[in-house]
Amino acid sequence: MLGLYLRTARYYRPSQIAARLRLGVDSLLVRKSPWLRDHRYAVPAAPRINERATFFSERVDYDRPEFNNEVAKWNETARFCEQGSFRLLNRTVNLGSPVNWKALGTTRLWRYNLHYFDYALDLALLAKRQKDEDAAALLGRLFSDWIESNPLGEGVGWHSYPIARRIVNWIQAVSLASSEAVFRDPETHAAWLKSLYQQARYLEDRLEFDCLGNHLLADAKALVFAGMYFGDRAAAQWLDIGEELLWGGLREQILEDGGHYERSPMYHAIVFQDFLEVVLASHLNGRKLPPWARERLLSMGDFLSGITHPDGEIALFGDSAFGIARSPNDILAAAEMLLDSQGRWPGAKPGAYCSLLTPQAFNTSARTPPSKKNCDSWCATGYFALRGSNQADQMIIDAKPMGPDHVPAHGHCSLFSYELSVAGERLVVDSGVDEYESGRWRQYWRSTRAHNTVVVDGREQSEIWASFRVGRRCRVLDSACIQQEYSALFVGAHDGFTEPSTPVLHRRFIAALPGGVWLVLDEVTGLGQHTIESLVHLHPEATCDVRKTYAEITLRSLRVHFHPYASVTHGAATMACVRGQEEPIQGWYAPEFGKREANSVLSFFRDTTLPARVGYVIAPSDREITSWEVQYSDFGETVQSDVLVRSPQGDITERFQRSKHKSESFATN
Repeated sequence: MLGLYLRTARYYRPSQIAARLRLGVDSLLVRKSPWLRDHRYAVPAAPRINERATFFSERVDYDRPEFNNEVAKWNETARFCEQGSFRLLNRTVNLGSPVNWKALGTTRLWRYNLHYFDYALDLALLAKRQKDEDAAALLGRLFSDWIESNPLGEGVGWHSYPIARRIVNWIQAVSLASSEAVFRDPETHAAWLKSLYQQARYLEDRLEFDCLGNHLLADAKALVFAGMYFGDRAAAQWLDIGEELLWGGLREQILEDGGHYERSPMYHAIVFQDFLEVVLASHLNGRKLPPWARERLLSMGDFLSGITHPDGEIALFGDSAFGIARSPNDILAAAEMLLDSQGRWPGAKPGAYCSLLTPQAFNTSARTPPSKKNCDSWCATGYFALRGSNQADQMIIDAKPMGPDHVPAHGHCSLFSYELSVAGERLVVDSGVDEYESGRWRQYWRSTRAHNTVVVDGREQSEIWASFRVGRRCRVLDSACIQQEYSALFVGAHDGFTEPSTPVLHRRFIAALPGGVWLVLDEVTGLGQHTIESLVHLHPEATCDVRKTYAEITLRSLRVHFHPYASVTHGAATMACVRGQEEPIQGWYAPEFGKREANSVLSFFRDTTLPARVGYVIAPSDREITSWEVQYSDFGETVQSDVLVRSPQGDITERFQRSKHKSESFATN
């Protein structure tokens, strides 16, 4: 166990460890010395508000049609909250009246979401758009209930990240609904101001320099909002600290290709939203952005646009889930308006989020045509996108490290996994994630077996443990994408299955070929006898029928065949399909937190001596595949991959070449 701790701790920065120790000592002192806590976080009797502070444009038209689809959701939120019930992460819990904010029996992530107060914005929008006085009054009662039930420093509501999210939500909600509508008497308004001020002061002492990453950016955003909202010397200091951390974080955490350095599409979208809301608040309150910031933010939009599927949703790699961040296309529409870049992203489409942040009408006429490229690369972040001859056919490949070495919390054993959309439908899916609680399910979601990649001897690519920890890390040895006129090839290699006595390397070839054909071939090299299994996780609505020479997959009107690789010496791999298996866990899909459903997993299995190959060709059901092969040649300065797929409907032959010095490398910050 000591070795595991040492292998994990060696990657963290000394400043992170020091910050964690300081926070631990500080929390102990606060708990053991109430008098010290009360003295340290004493608040002026009437904190001074900056009367000129504003967070939404007065010119927003709340009658815009983009809000229409949201009204039912706002009313549902109000109905639940009125009953003391909260529906968060697909779970509804009645917490009574007054609210039992401890919410015993729920996961920590659920309790975090309870204390974020995201639902406050629904109530505020209901009050603003529908002139609903009851919604505004309910918002005020929830504020008072929270303040009375959550003494300073007690419970998860006083953890830094919930404080940061709550500060912003409280300020935005009251700015929307108006303090006159929310607070029915001066005393409750004064108590709310005192609590908000105290939370900002408490957060200032507990900025998450131990976690860093998206947590620290959220902390910084909260300080910026509180610094703008209040009007004294402490508030000015919060604003300066918050802006310094935000713009410093934009430099460090956003890589040169626009991806956030934690490599999670969901957290990338959340961070992008945070920056856009700061851009709006800065503009409305006369704060200048660094002159270089706009281009970096535009690159974030480019990345988000690139890793969005044809269905308009993100890829589910790296602890991503639907329904947490706003719709990517809604975020991109807001970014186009706030960053003065109309027409930049083809899929940008305004929804309630864009309409709330920007008063001007969205221009739908100046759309950039969809990309005609067969391959896009975000090499620093570690993602690739291949496209078929039909632009609605797209594969997003995960070729990233676990994250920056010092922030691996959302890293999975997913190297060279992929998601595939065919004719706009997600056919091959990432398993996703439904919870963060440590245990067998959390271990599964992060495991190699939960992804569309190869498992050797049942081992993990990297040493994952607990909820967010990683010890030994897999190394990406090579990755590149080569584009031809009508096809593209991804090649990658890693050493994740290497042990001191048994070096084993995994190289993967993925090709997008003409005629809607996709090829996936895995080459495992080393010595000795090993068990190799290539896994394909299918959309839960897809059916899997394993036949003698191929597997037929049907998803609504879509039907494709998976043809296994057959070598001259070993023949074809054994095919099998499982669904909803619990011992061991396999065949489960979690597109949202708290939502888990059975899905089919197709496996190609081989017990063999190395070197060995396993893989498959995906082809439309009306295209017969008789054989296929990939020949990989190393010529010293260049490498060459020759692809041959034989079919009565016409053979496919492609040659892909690249120089070794052009092999892509990965940022490790």
